[in-house]
Amino acid sequence: DPNVEASAWDLDAWVGAYVADASSDANVEKFVQAVDSAILEQIPEIAENARLSEELHASTKSQWRSFLTVLERENPDLLLPPQAVDIAVSMARRGMDVGILLKVYRVAADATWEFLVGVADAVPDDGPERADVLKFLWGRASRWISDSIDRLVLTYFTEREAVFEGAFARRNETVQSLLRGDSIPVDTAAKDLGHPIRAQQTCLVLWFNDAAADGSSTDLEAIAQAIAREVTAPRPLTVAPGSRELWVWLATRQAPDMAGLPAIVERYGARAAIGGPSPGLAGFRTSHREAVDAQRLVLRAGTGSAVTTYADVELACLMSEQPEAAQQLIERELGKLAEPDPALDIVRATLSHYLRNGSNIVLTASELFVHRNTVRYRLDQAEELVGHPLTERRTEMDVALRLVTAGLGR
Repeated sequence: DPNVEASAWDLDAWVGAYVADASSDANVEKFVQAVDSAILEQIPEIAENARLSEELHASTKSQWRSFLTVLERENPDLLLPPQAVDIAVSMARRGMDVGILLKVYRVAADATWEFLVGVADAVPDDGPERADVLKFLWGRASRWISDSIDRLVLTYFTEREAVFEGAFARRNETVQSLLRGDSIPVDTAAKDLGHPIRAQQTCLVLWFNDAAADGSSTDLEAIAQAIAREVTAPRPLTVAPGSRELWVWLATRQAPDMAGLPAIVERYGARAAIGGPSPGLAGFRTSHREAVDAQRLVLRAGTGSAVTTYADVELACLMSEQPEAAQQLIERELGKLAEPDPALDIVRATLSHYLRNGSNIVLTASELFVHRNTVRYRLDQAEELVGHPLTERRTEMDVALRLVTAGLGR
């Protein structure tokens, strides 16, 4: 650790030790937290969008790691990581003003300066001059930020030009108009989009987690086509609001059977959130809103399976807008059963099935593939942890269990 080394350091030796220390996962997270908390506090357009917030974290982390890898070089070249490009592309595709992108980097520059001042202040007395350390670090960092802005603004405008050109632009504008609720005749919308609007509309949001570094909207298109084939739907309507995210509308005569969806999504290492099927223009909008709400819940909770259906998390979505009320409901209705102990997951799952099956132990045992006595034993455990008979406040317990399953309140 360059901040506690007893021997005297010259600047080059200190920088080498600092890079080694700052590159640890824990110290990288400290930098990301310092910078991103400032950005989210000052730029609501990013803070209010769970997906953009996630892309911001990935960008900051990857850029800081890239910066550290070249910090010791005499003439460091900018190694702009793909995660930094991703957020610029996402902002362009969402129609966000370039001024927001510039503000992100202005706030990041201020936060980085404050962070590096702290680094310099922590240099020990027998180390290099603190002013020299700060001058060196900020000189490299300010150049890095300036070069990043130049490249990413170019990326932004290149993407915006592509978005607003030709058929791609017309399709995106029509979709955005429909989602805004603009008055567009259904037949006109269907013709412009090449999509049967009058049919049942099921919207999916597909995306890659940051761990899937190689995932792109092209890969998501392949997933969308595979899903359409699985449910015997025509070619889906797709719009890419970000470089690693895709909105998909399936048009079917009846509500599609999504049983095969998890296998497809997991095979590609992606995630999916699904809105409910509903016909016509109203269904086009409603299913999209539900899919986006389900995705927001998944990203906020940081948990969940590869596929999340809005119908399964509707209550949690509604309650997630009031996190304090949700937490109070969980604590009041579940007591010790709400504790974040993995061993309690099976007890919670059993109680959840039991409540939804109208207190039918036989049906619950059949669904869980266990003996009825096993169900009774788990229900006894649940009753003891909850602190009151399971016949009381059944609806409230069911809601609380759904919230915990969705990852809220933990």
